Amino acid sequence: MKKVKASKPQTTKFSREHSLQFGNFIIAKGDIIKIDGEHGLKFQFDSLVTNTETGVSWVDCFELEKGKASSWRSFYPDRVKRIPVKRGRKKNVS
Repeated sequence: MKKVKASKPQTTKFSREHSLQFGNFIIAKGDIIKIDGEHGLKFQFDSLVTNTETGVSWVDCFELEKGKASSWRSFYPDRVKRIPVKRGRKKNVS
């Protein structure tokens, strides 16, 4: 069997962050979000990508079908809507 040479990682003009500040909340990788203008669809957040040369940013995410990731999609960050996490019911104290 041939020995494979290790290659150096290529430098790229894109910077990737795996969290997104949204108001007082932080959306982390794997969180479920909605996109304004995409009716009835939910997406799983992957990363916030910025082109360092032009300064343009976009959100990379997976479209969810029946709870499983299907398609890779990208949107501008101003279209993101956070889905609030449901809290448990309060217990009545007597």
